[in-house]
Amino acid sequence: MTLDELLLEWSYRSERGYPTLDNPSDVSVLKEILKEFNLSEQDVEDVLDNLPDEPGGDDLTTPGTDGMEDSSVEKEKEKQVRSKPTPKSEPEPEPEPQQVEETEYDQLIKRKLGVDVIPRSKNKYKYPGPGGATFTEQVQADDLDIWQKLWEAKPEKKTEKGVETAGVGKGEVSLYWLYNYSDSGVKTTEGRNDDDPDLYFNENGVEVKAYGSHNAKLSIGRYGKDKENLRLLSTIFGISTLARVFGGEGTDKTINPTNFAGKDLVNAFESVNAFSEIDLDELSELYPIFNQIKSNLDFVDSKLEYDSAKTGGLAMGRKFLKDKMARKPGDGNHLVNLKKDGSMKFWLVDFNTIDSDDDLLNKMSSSQSAMNLNFTKTFG
Repeated sequence: MTLDELLLEWSYRSERGYPTLDNPSDVSVLKEILKEFNLSEQDVEDVLDNLPDEPGGDDLTTPGTDGMEDSSVEKEKEKQVRSKPTPKSEPEPEPEPQQVEETEYDQLIKRKLGVDVIPRSKNKYKYPGPGGATFTEQVQADDLDIWQKLWEAKPEKKTEKGVETAGVGKGEVSLYWLYNYSDSGVKTTEGRNDDDPDLYFNENGVEVKAYGSHNAKLSIGRYGKDKENLRLLSTIFGISTLARVFGGEGTDKTINPTNFAGKDLVNAFESVNAFSEIDLDELSELYPIFNQIKSNLDFVDSKLEYDSAKTGGLAMGRKFLKDKMARKPGDGNHLVNLKKDGSMKFWLVDFNTIDSDDDLLNKMSSSQSAMNLNFTKTFG
């Protein structure tokens, strides 16, 4: 056995993995190794006596401290140090998932379907976003069952427990589920505040209707709160009625600010134009009522630009529609008509189209203070 092999064997048998002469146990191990070479007790003692008093303590974690940096023993010790496993660091705790607040519609869907987790659609449905286009879409067969189960779903009134609210129409919850619980890339939220659109798709207004035909005139809501337009309509149709009385035609009670066809606006402006040509200042000196008529006509002129009965009717019709639809769904957003069979038609509400349509009055009307418009004829 060479000296290097002797030292290596001694290292393996020592308690700490590296021998030192100041450790009695290590010295005892060395004696045993030497005796295995059939050395006499005297020879063993001679070897031990000739060892240096300060052998330098082999610290395996500090290679080269024992004066044998180039020995094979030292290299073997370094290999042992490098092969020691690096203690694993504790994995960082995973962040807790954020809690998504459940909406009133989510709770309603769970109750209607009798589930704890809302099922997702397996399909994607298109939505081009604001300013996109008018388009049609169809609920796929494997989504139709849930669509129809939610068709008439309505949340309760906030002020009356157990009573469904009238503010949510047919198909609204179905549409909410279809887009919000699919991979369509659309975050759908409710619009339940006063004069909000029915839903928001990625924060863009979507007004929801459920008529049997996509080609019918659709109601876009009541306008009783629109005081300015009501005053304009009252003035226009009031002067028209006054002119009929003066002309001996009598009154037509079927035409008024809350019930009229679009073309009735042109007829009413014929009377407005006729009165505008009269010297109302002079008449008001004799009949004070004409002073109020003049004031009302001045109000019409301040709000509408027109130079004929037709342009006057169009100006009123356009203002009437745009003021209402500016609030819901908004210029550049969509109104959709839904059917229980899954047919959907989305119209892009485009004010430029309204302003350029000279046939607009034949596509609109008012019934019981509710504004109606044929969206297919207007927006394609």
